Amino acid sequence: MICARKALKTGVLATVVVLLIAGLSLTGVATTHVTLAVTNTSCAQLTITQVLFLVLIVPVHLQIALYTVPLGETTVLEYDFEQTPTVLQLGGMRDGSAYQATVAVPGSTSFPCGTITVTVGTAPSPTPSPGMDTAQLTRWAVPTANARPSGIGVSADGKVYFTEYAGNKIGQLDPTANQMRERNTTGGPFGLYVSTGGSLYYSLATANALEVMAFTGGTSQWSLPTPNSLPGVPVYAPLGPGQINLWVPERNTGKLARFAPAIVPIPMILITTSPTTVAPTTSEIVGVTSTVSPELHPGNPMLPPPVALLTPTPAAPFAEWDGPGDAVRAAVTADGRVWFADGATSIAVLDPATNVASYYGLPPGTQALGLTVGPNGWVWFTDLGRPAIGVLEPASADVRLWAIAGGGQPFDLVRDSVGNLWFTDRTANTIGRLNPFSNELTIYPLTGNPQPLFLSLDGEEQLWFTADQGNFIGRLSIAPVLGPPPSPTGTFGFTDVHVSLSGPIFGQWKSAQITVSYTYDGSAGLPVWLRVEMLSGGSVVAGFAATPAQVTSSGTGSAVVQVSYNGGSSASTDQIRVIASTAQWGTAFAQMLMTAGPIGWAP
Repeated sequence: MICARKALKTGVLATVVVLLIAGLSLTGVATTHVTLAVTNTSCAQLTITQVLFLVLIVPVHLQIALYTVPLGETTVLEYDFEQTPTVLQLGGMRDGSAYQATVAVPGSTSFPCGTITVTVGTAPSPTPSPGMDTAQLTRWAVPTANARPSGIGVSADGKVYFTEYAGNKIGQLDPTANQMRERNTTGGPFGLYVSTGGSLYYSLATANALEVMAFTGGTSQWSLPTPNSLPGVPVYAPLGPGQINLWVPERNTGKLARFAPAIVPIPMILITTSPTTVAPTTSEIVGVTSTVSPELHPGNPMLPPPVALLTPTPAAPFAEWDGPGDAVRAAVTADGRVWFADGATSIAVLDPATNVASYYGLPPGTQALGLTVGPNGWVWFTDLGRPAIGVLEPASADVRLWAIAGGGQPFDLVRDSVGNLWFTDRTANTIGRLNPFSNELTIYPLTGNPQPLFLSLDGEEQLWFTADQGNFIGRLSIAPVLGPPPSPTGTFGFTDVHVSLSGPIFGQWKSAQITVSYTYDGSAGLPVWLRVEMLSGGSVVAGFAATPAQVTSSGTGSAVVQVSYNGGSSASTDQIRVIASTAQWGTAFAQMLMTAGPIGWAP
């Protein structure tokens, strides 16, 4: 195996030192902590270039790197494993000659330069690490009493629109002027979508209809084909046959309806409404941050998910797909496929081009509700059963769950531009934020019993939400405000790259940990995301899942990118591309290609 270490010389990537660097922790939850201490008492030059751990004769961890042990000093290396190794093989150079030493684990031995000691302990369990994160909460009371605000959306001009389920109204908030306007409707307005042109599309849950409104103009209404369907939140689709394409889950019938009219008629009338001045109240909320290790529920990529052919029933401007399972929430991907949750232990995806739905099982006890799909195709959801925030990786069918301590009913969630998952917890009366890369969960408690429902992010990525029982519209601003991703400029240099491999199967590997050392002047903004691609012959190899790392400060530092291979058959790679971008899956403003291999991968 061959890996590369890149050196930075006078500010320019100049020399490439060929090294193989492989290993570190195994996948899964580590239970054994191993400490390796090498003491140099007599050699002028001593380096460690290979560390190999075995269980009997089976290699479980290989690390080939370059560690210098100065004369009179001790170098300590730390490792975590799922199972305790029994043998350590250490190799390197001493005063120009190669050496190799074998040590029992745990154990100690002498070698020509000094001593090698291996100790074994229990890996520390992940424990919550309290932290503080201050946010500003601003609340605007809804003029209509007991209106039960539900759906919410923010238009391009910054105005906030919301439905009033019990008040049978559509509300508009101008947060700059602190004014609210309301327009009457009927039928229990519930879910809301604000189009790029400013038109408002919302479901009328009790009237079994979908309505569109120009807030200063007319309205048009369409009844859903199936009676008493209890339409949910309409979701915009980038592809479809209509002038506008919306997917609407039918919560009573379990069907998915697509609204795709050839035209959207809105009467050209002028309707003015009197504003109500609403003085906002502001307060600071101290969020409590803890570290939560996700539960991993491995899937079986060799076993495709069950599929069903769902034949749509057309009833223009709707078409309905009826199949096994319910549909309580939906999310649409860029290619037009529709994911939907059934409130239970499965999530499905419908391809309307073929009418085929694939059903992915979730861990027992899961009750999936809120849905959103990230740019890499991962499907994030709220889990009422634990409660937790979960993610499904469709390629591997792996599911990860981050438990919410003290949670009640995680109701809705959105994803910001840097990959955080924001959610409301209706019965716990909290707003939450999950950073899935650092496994940090921050909880912002709300006073009283407001019962936060739906969420929306504005152009500055401030979080807006409706309070069902609190009867207000809320805005949560993190200090400093998240802001849009900075423009992709800046100086980012890669000074060193280490690649670690784990999980061998007859010379093939299952996962990798890539440690990137860097220098960054901070001019592109923060955070910066580091992600990797695995290549063979210059082409990206499919089947790899790589969790991007986050750089949160300028200067020198290091970051770790976790990679796992989930392909259906064995594969080989010979290069690794490291990419720096200002959004998690954004355009690269710096990258490095290194030779690393050939490396064999096992499914």
